[in-house]
Amino acid sequence: MVEKGKEGEELLRFASEFADSDTLAIEEELGHGYVRLKVTEAERRQALQDVRCVEDVVKELVRNARDAGAGSIYVTFQKEKGRWRNITVLDNGAGIPSSLHRKIFEARVTSKVKGVVQDCFGVHGRGMALYSIRQAAEDICLIDSVEQAGTIIQAHIDTDKLPEKKDQSTFPRLEKNEDGETIIAGGPHNVPRVLTEFALDSGRTELYLGSNAEILATLYYHSIELRKLWASGKGDFNRPLWFELGRIKEGRTLHQFAATKLGLTVSERNAFRILEYEIQPLMSINELLMEGGINLPVRRADLHRQPKTSWSDQLARRISQEDIALICGRLEEVIGDIGDKYYLAADAPVIKRRKNRLIISLGLLEKEED
Repeated sequence: MVEKGKEGEELLRFASEFADSDTLAIEEELGHGYVRLKVTEAERRQALQDVRCVEDVVKELVRNARDAGAGSIYVTFQKEKGRWRNITVLDNGAGIPSSLHRKIFEARVTSKVKGVVQDCFGVHGRGMALYSIRQAAEDICLIDSVEQAGTIIQAHIDTDKLPEKKDQSTFPRLEKNEDGETIIAGGPHNVPRVLTEFALDSGRTELYLGSNAEILATLYYHSIELRKLWASGKGDFNRPLWFELGRIKEGRTLHQFAATKLGLTVSERNAFRILEYEIQPLMSINELLMEGGINLPVRRADLHRQPKTSWSDQLARRISQEDIALICGRLEEVIGDIGDKYYLAADAPVIKRRKNRLIISLGLLEKEED
């Protein structure tokens, strides 16, 4: 037997298929062309005004993370097949209680009981941000959220329907005003600009922007630092959702952890490259601004940084790819110098880093006499 509640839902769905869409949206006809909309329709229209481009999606997701008290916010920003924009925002804020995981995408659901928040983007706190993104994006989902450990939210966007600026690599031009404050003086209204505005407005929250692999590399090395602090007993902090990353030493495991726990799609090859320091972690946008980003044109590539030597207990990984290339070049010079003596030539050297060793492979060839 079908329950009465289910019968009612089925009847409503059946009726909605044949009813005029205007009828379903209108609560009352007021005459002279005026109507009173139903609450659900008013919310839907407001939502469409809130999110009109990809930059708005990033803005609202980062606002939510900041308002949750996050000290660090990581934004992955990756294009797929020239059309689909995938955005994942990870934070170490207060997190969302498990009982509310399905409720947060509904209209008017907010944690700001005492009022709205006013920031550089205007008013925030009406409980409409996630609902608005849900209406505008192809998909939005909560990857994970744990109280006192943070939140991971992911959005999938069709840029043919929800546009974005063409240039997503260039940061805005900055200058000092008469009061000595750093302000935005020009540049594209893209995602780097949105995050720069956040960094200038709220310097306490560190903001990171990169691809899935770049953000995973950054989380990995941050996890190593956090785990060392925790082990020493000096870490007075909550353990974020990516805390366990730092214990991983194998590429396949890192690849699987990223996909299942963090919602980050990274190939096994790139996971291995992260472990080998070939994909560099990122400095925060805040740090970039402090290190001279005001005086020079800045692009996303400028956020790359060398890992700290303290991030690895495997000594070979402390040597950068640039220095590995330098060693290879010197080896070729040495073999060239002594090769004539033994009638030998050599292939290009190959150097692999394995824990506390450098493994050098050098193929030798018989050198033909002149």
